[in-house]
Amino acid sequence: MPAKRLLTVLFTPLDGWGHINACHGLAETLRDRGHRVVFAVDSAFKGRLESFGFDEELHYNTRPVVCDIDPRTDYINKNPDLYKLSAVRVAETVCVTAFERMFNTFRDRDSQYKQIIARVRPDIIVIDSYIGSPTLTNSGVPFVWLYSAAPLMAFNNDQLPPPWSGLPIKGNRKEWLDFNGQLEHMYQCLHNTINQWLLSEGAPPLESDSSTYLHPRSKHLNIYMYPKELDYQEVQPLPSNWRRVDGFVRTTDETFTIPECLRHRPGKLVLLSMGSIGCSHLELMIRLTQILAKSRHRFIVNKGPLHNRYDLPANMWGQEFLPQTAVLPLVDLVITHGGNNTVTETFYYGKPMLVLPMFSDQYENAQRLCETGLGVRISPFHCSDSELLDAVDRMVNDSQLAQTMKTIGDRIRKSNDKEVVAGLIESIVWKQN
Repeated sequence: MPAKRLLTVLFTPLDGWGHINACHGLAETLRDRGHRVVFAVDSAFKGRLESFGFDEELHYNTRPVVCDIDPRTDYINKNPDLYKLSAVRVAETVCVTAFERMFNTFRDRDSQYKQIIARVRPDIIVIDSYIGSPTLTNSGVPFVWLYSAAPLMAFNNDQLPPPWSGLPIKGNRKEWLDFNGQLEHMYQCLHNTINQWLLSEGAPPLESDSSTYLHPRSKHLNIYMYPKELDYQEVQPLPSNWRRVDGFVRTTDETFTIPECLRHRPGKLVLLSMGSIGCSHLELMIRLTQILAKSRHRFIVNKGPLHNRYDLPANMWGQEFLPQTAVLPLVDLVITHGGNNTVTETFYYGKPMLVLPMFSDQYENAQRLCETGLGVRISPFHCSDSELLDAVDRMVNDSQLAQTMKTIGDRIRKSNDKEVVAGLIESIVWKQN
């Protein structure tokens, strides 16, 4: 084998902190092994990764901004009832629309990716995306697909519940078939459009006939993030080019001190973190904080972009953004939307979760936590005050669950997932040279 030279690794995550943070966790290990790490990110994230020793290549939105706040925040609050619908209706009205917008963004951005690849000259590309880019997957540079959401959409296996349904693994198979049929119908047009685009760019079409299959798999390495305790491997054997990891939790120098206003109050300490979509939903955040104001416990709240439009009760403290990985070790319970990045981070720190899912893979994470006995699932929009308050009381006083999660967290923190995957990425390039 030739000398093991240092590599240039290009990461291309979707425009969202969950995706960027997942890539960050793996990227820091490659950085520490001496490799150059470059992030291709939207200009909105300018400067946010350089302080960690990563290079940045910025791409820009080519479509005009039509409002003075984030378009997603504006859309959520103009359509607040969409997330109150059933899982299949949410998939139809929210998720398909989001994927169509994502496709338009990727199509517009593809020429920028060509320029970035020409400047960076990467040895390998790590892609965290739901939709394939012909430039990234067919540039002649080997790529790794990092699927940082919950894995059901990546598997597309009829032995498992359909993705985004929240249906139980031992549930009614007819419900599975009905939901999956509706999902296939929803995505058929987008699947065809992506295939036409790939062909027009000289790339091969998508390999699967399933309309939910929107990104080509890597022949080298495909990674999904899911704690072992939640995984489906008993009914999901993996091919050799797939790798499960518990998560790629990043290490940072961020610190957090419990605010003075909460430090001496009685009660357990709870984190309320509803993700980028949930904390942008003003009606929802007001509802949850008003209910939890009746609790005997203390709350640290990720208030989100509309933080100045609502006030917190006396038993709460919050701000627009929180250093979540610094807060998690301090709390007794996490109330969350169930996004995969938050789930894997919460497992890493060994904390119980009360999940209030809103859409897509949040439903399957909530259901999987519930059916493994490692969490509780309730509806953020339709639960009663007593249902939410009782769940919080019950979970913060469940010493057996607390010990189980602590044991899991200890296991994960001792694991070497990042080192193993970094070694696999190195070997892909070194074996080709």
